[in-house]
This record gives sequence, C-alpha cells and structure tokens, in this order.
Amino acid sequence: MSVIPVTHRLVRALCIGLGLGAVVGIVVCLMLAAQPSILVRVLAGMFAIVYAGIGVAACALWRGHRLGLHWTRLLLLAQVPVIQTPWLVYNLFAGAAVNVYAGTLFGAGANVGASFNWFLGNSGRGSGVGLGVNLVALIAFVMLGRVRIEPKRNRVFATPLEVLAAQD
Repeated sequence: MSVIPVTHRLVRALCIGLGLGAVVGIVVCLMLAAQPSILVRVLAGMFAIVYAGIGVAACALWRGHRLGLHWTRLLLLAQVPVIQTPWLVYNLFAGAAVNVYAGTLFGAGANVGASFNWFLGNSGRGSGVGLGVNLVALIAFVMLGRVRIEPKRNRVFATPLEVLAAQD
C-alpha cells in the first residue's frame, strides 16, 4: 500500500467534513440544552464534548499533528458500528454516513450532518434487530491508516542557512 501524505486532498476533505459535522453537532446540542429537563441538558453537554473532540482532532490532523491523526482514527472507529435492537440503539456520525445493516432488519441509509443515537432499554422501535457499519467512517478509518506524518525538524538547533532555506 502506498503512503498518503497528511496534506493530500482526501485527508483535507475528511478534516473539513468532520469539522463541519462537529459544528452542526455542537449547535444541535446547544439547542437541546435549552430544554427544561436537567437530564436533557446533561446529555446535551456530554454530546457537545464528543463533537468538540471530533472537531479538535480534525483540526489537529489538518495541522499535521501526530495526536490529531491518532484521535481522529479513534473517533472514526467509534462511528463505524450501527446497532439497532429493541433494547439497544447506537449510531454516531459527524459529517456524513452511509449505513448498511443486516439482521432481521435489512437496509441502507445515508445521512449528512451529525447524529448521536444511544439508547439502552425499551427503545420502542419494534422487534427487529439490525447490526451494521457506517461505510464512510470505515473507509476514512482505513484511509487514515495509510497516512504518515513526517516528524518536524527541530528549529532550535538548526543552522542559520537551514533557517533561511525554510523561510523560502
């Protein structure tokens, strides 16, 4: 497999998509925080932190930080599974999602924006079971596995000619 530089346009597009999805998620969480229920406010705050983490990781990846790459891959991995049962629902995405699922429920769906659905208990969604994957998150996760970030040169010990060459 070939190595993809962090400046590749696919990596940049992924950063933009995740960043926009994070902004949408934070805005939705802020709108939910206006509800009178304290439980809704607490959950909206927790989800806003998740979306802020996605946005910060995408910005760090854009700037070429190694931790940005690792955190973006970790947060993409959290977006891969799609679970829907009568007692458990889990679906997280920021930016875009193409969900394909199978079980007693078969289907596919596409979404743009941001969503975090998590429910434990009687979800009221019928008796069907669907387990699947978010293909966008899975493809992005695999693609970021090929990205390599070159270590930055230490400018403290650089010679004056190296500093001048780097400014050009």
